[in-house]
Amino acid sequence: MKSWPESIQQAAQRLVGWGCVCWCLLIVAGCATPRPPPAHPAAFWSGRLALQLQSLPPQHWSTSFELQGSSSQGEMLIFSPIGTTLARLSWAPGSAQLEQGADKIESTNLQSLSQRLTGTNLPIAALFDWLAGQATAVPGWQVDLTAYPQGRLTAQRLEPAPEAVVRIVLDR
Repeated sequence: MKSWPESIQQAAQRLVGWGCVCWCLLIVAGCATPRPPPAHPAAFWSGRLALQLQSLPPQHWSTSFELQGSSSQGEMLIFSPIGTTLARLSWAPGSAQLEQGADKIESTNLQSLSQRLTGTNLPIAALFDWLAGQATAVPGWQVDLTAYPQGRLTAQRLEPAPEAVVRIVLDR
């Protein structure tokens, strides 16, 4: 039996190796879940969000997020540091749903699920205004939009206790 010259065997092995690499990349790409485009580009934000609560014990957390919609209807995705979806919060008039893995919690309003998710009462309607660069006043809260042109905003709740600080850095 006649064998192939060594250079042809090496070329065939490289071709099979690259074929395997390409096949694996196609499989991984097929597993990626495309995100739906926002309904209205002006009502879409993504970035990082940090929340500090001066409770006993103090609580701190930060995450990446994508948010689209308005305070009356929309969706928010919360991501882990490696980009997997940790939670999906969706709402429409009269209903809201929080999904965390296999757990699903339903409510009649976004405010209650937001409080359950973050551990505090956040001014949801004003938060959408702040993300749009509007300094809407909320009793007990101070918002700082001086760094908004650079994609940063800070809001602090002084009362009622516990004090809270929300920092957002938007992707540009």
